[in-house]
Amino acid sequence: MTNGMLNSETREMVLLEPGLGQKPVGPLAWLGLLLGALVGFLVLHPVAMVVRVVHDHIYWGYPLSVQMAAYHSFHKEMWPMMLLYTGLGALVGFVIGLFLKRLRENRRRLDALHQEFELQVATLRHQYKNLAIGIQGFARRIRGKLAALEQEVCQFGPQESSVHQVCQSLGRHLEILEEAAQRLTHVLGEELLFLKALTSDALTPLVQDFYAFLKRAIQDLLNLRFRDKHIRVEINGQPLEEFHQSLLFAFEPYTMEVILQNLLSNSMKFGDHLQVEVEDLNNRIRIGIKDNGPGLEVDQLKNRLLAPADRHSGESTHLGLRVTIHLIYKNGGRLWVWSQPGAGAVFVIEMPK
Repeated sequence: MTNGMLNSETREMVLLEPGLGQKPVGPLAWLGLLLGALVGFLVLHPVAMVVRVVHDHIYWGYPLSVQMAAYHSFHKEMWPMMLLYTGLGALVGFVIGLFLKRLRENRRRLDALHQEFELQVATLRHQYKNLAIGIQGFARRIRGKLAALEQEVCQFGPQESSVHQVCQSLGRHLEILEEAAQRLTHVLGEELLFLKALTSDALTPLVQDFYAFLKRAIQDLLNLRFRDKHIRVEINGQPLEEFHQSLLFAFEPYTMEVILQNLLSNSMKFGDHLQVEVEDLNNRIRIGIKDNGPGLEVDQLKNRLLAPADRHSGESTHLGLRVTIHLIYKNGGRLWVWSQPGAGAVFVIEMPK
């Protein structure tokens, strides 16, 4: 490796985890059994003895002694009744605990399904948003070239009025193109809310060249979203244009594209020099992405990711990073981050091959 980015001994990396579905529910059934046994032994059996004494006093005129009845309920001669009420309380407590456990598990499943739906929808919106941004970016660049062309034509005088008309017509078409891109973004944002059954479980991993896939993902971002920004990218210490290595293994391209584009676009947004390192670990692959951006507070970022997303807050919900972490964990991987304010950031992905 060129700078030891992937060496965990050189930096203290922080593991980023999904906010839902990681903590166990807990032994509620066994806790209910223990509490039920205690209630049966300490409460139900004495109460039953007191009720019996009151009943005998009312119907048979026996002396009424509630304290003696409660005390006598713990006598060693009453062990069959104590065992009966203790077992009955334990059984009822176990059933109630099991019921509460199922309720909590179902609630977690519903929360996980809700998160799954939101993340899948966000993934699709991310893909189509890139497409719409690319269309708008090309339209702006063409509009700028048309303006320059009109200035050039103006130097030739009114005899070139037909050229002016062509430029005006192209300008109107560009306006239509930009409006279509805006409508596309709006319509997709509305319609994708109704998609409820999308998961990545049905997608099949394919054996392909990861380096070629990585270069294509980087080039797509450079050509579409960051065409107007000069960004220098290196892979394993070599410039992007000069890197020609090959690494074949099976991975699911759709999921990998979303993961890489989310992390790469975030680094390109805040920095202009990216260093990507890839390490083959036999049955796993490790990918490090380092930028020279302003950096971030890792602990604060981790707390925001673990907390529910507040869409009404003015702060970023880090939806792209939430999607990335969710997809990485769903495919058996891990994501670490290291950063300091003013020193850039390093994201390290580890995925099974």
